[in-house]
Amino acid sequence: MEMKAAVTEVLKENPEFKITTVNIREPKEGEVRVKMAGTGICHTDVAYATDEFGLPLALPMVMGHEGSGIVESVGKGVTKVKPGDHVVIADPSCGQCKACKSGKPWLCEKKVDMSILISGKDAFGGSYLTTTDGKPIATMFSQGSFAEYVLTSERSITKIPDDMDLKIAGPLGCGLRTGSGAIKSTIKPEPGEWVIVNGGGTVGLSALWMGKAVGAKVAVVDIQDGRLEMAKETGADAVINAAGMSEEEETKAIIDAMGGELAVGLVECSGYAPGIKASMSAVGAGGRVAQIGVGGEITFDSWFFGPVNYKKITFIAMGDISNDDIIPELCKLYKEGKFPYDRLITTYKFQDIQQAIDDNIAGKNIKPVLLFED
Repeated sequence: MEMKAAVTEVLKENPEFKITTVNIREPKEGEVRVKMAGTGICHTDVAYATDEFGLPLALPMVMGHEGSGIVESVGKGVTKVKPGDHVVIADPSCGQCKACKSGKPWLCEKKVDMSILISGKDAFGGSYLTTTDGKPIATMFSQGSFAEYVLTSERSITKIPDDMDLKIAGPLGCGLRTGSGAIKSTIKPEPGEWVIVNGGGTVGLSALWMGKAVGAKVAVVDIQDGRLEMAKETGADAVINAAGMSEEEETKAIIDAMGGELAVGLVECSGYAPGIKASMSAVGAGGRVAQIGVGGEITFDSWFFGPVNYKKITFIAMGDISNDDIIPELCKLYKEGKFPYDRLITTYKFQDIQQAIDDNIAGKNIKPVLLFED
C-alpha cells in the first residue's frame, strides 16, 4: 500500500525530513498496522537525525517512535488488539530473550545492545517499508511513526480508551512514561515524603505529576525560570533555580526548600554532574536515585562521606516499567486532570514536520506533536 512518510537520507547537523511516497507491506504473523492520528517528536529523533549518538544507523530511515492511532489491520495470531482499537505505539522488544520472557520487555537484550533500535528491520529480517521501486527503508525503533501508517509487532502496541485524546497520546509511550515510571518503579514514595526532580523538561515534569498523584511532595530543580514556573503551576511543592550555585549552595537551597527535611528519592533528568551530586546530598540515607539524564563523567570523592553514602542508584530507561502497565494509568490520570502534559504540546500538521523539527532544535517548543489528517 502506498502512503506518505518523512524519510531521512543523510545524518547531519541540520537534518532534512523529506516527505515522499513509500510502500508499506501487509501485516505478517504477530504484526499490527496502525493508521496514524499523531506522533510526538522526541529529542532522540533529533539526536538520531543529527548523528549526536554516532550510531551506525541503517539509511534511509523513517524516524519517529511516539505514535498513536487506530488499528487498521492485524496479522495472523494477533490477540492483543483488533481493527478499530485506539492504540499507543511504544518501544520494541524481541519477545525471545530472558528479559522478555520474564515479563520485562523494556530490558530486552536486543534493545540493550541497540541492535533492535538501529537496524530498522522487522522481526523477519526484512523491511516494513520500501521505496516505490522496491528498495528497503529502515524504521526507527521498529516503528517509524513519521508516516501515515505504522507497521510493527503487537508487543509494541498498547490499547487505550476510546475517549482519550488520540492525537496527542503518542508521547505517553516514551518520555512521559520514563519520568512517571521512575516514580512508580524506583522511587516509590509514601504520601507526604519528599522527592527531588532534577530537570523540568518533559521527563522531569512527568515525574513531578506522578509524584503528586501518589501523594508525595515534590521539589523541582532547574536553571530556567520558565520551566520552574510550569512546575509550580502544575503542582510542585517547591522549585529551586540552581543557576550560578555551587554544589554546597544548591544542596542547602534544596533542603531549605523542603523545610529542612531530606528527600526519600531523586529522579535525575539533567545529566549535569555537579547538580547530580548536589541533589543526592539532599537525599537521606536509604534513599533511592533514578538516574535518567545522560551527561559526561561523574566522580565521587568518598564513598563513605560523599553524597552516594547509603543510597541506591538505578540507571533506568523507559521508566523501568512496561508500556502496558503505565500507559493506561497515564491516560486515567490525564482525564482526571492530574497529568496535564497537554500544556507542553505544540501541534503541527504532518506536512510541516521540517518546521516542527527546526523549532525543536531552536528551543521554540517543548513537546512538538505532528497531526495527521483524519
